[in-house]
Amino acid sequence: MAKYKYPQHVSQSDGGAFDQSFKPGQVVANSGIYRCRTCGNEIAVAKGQPIPANHHEHLLLGPVSWSLLVFAQEHPR
Repeated sequence: MAKYKYPQHVSQSDGGAFDQSFKPGQVVANSGIYRCRTCGNEIAVAKGQPIPANHHEHLLLGPVSWSLLVFAQEHPR
């Protein structure tokens, strides 16, 4: 489970980006922490990068499927 120390830097969102599911190797549109829907493992992935294809596998639990857990927001410059 992702943790944070300073609540003033984190806000809740009901954006649709959190509802999407990603397979290993798929490119993500948002930088952030992604959580495996099957086992709960978490990884950080940068915007425009693929979910690691060989991060881990499940022998008995089912297919690896990732969803956005924490979105890392970029501020305009």
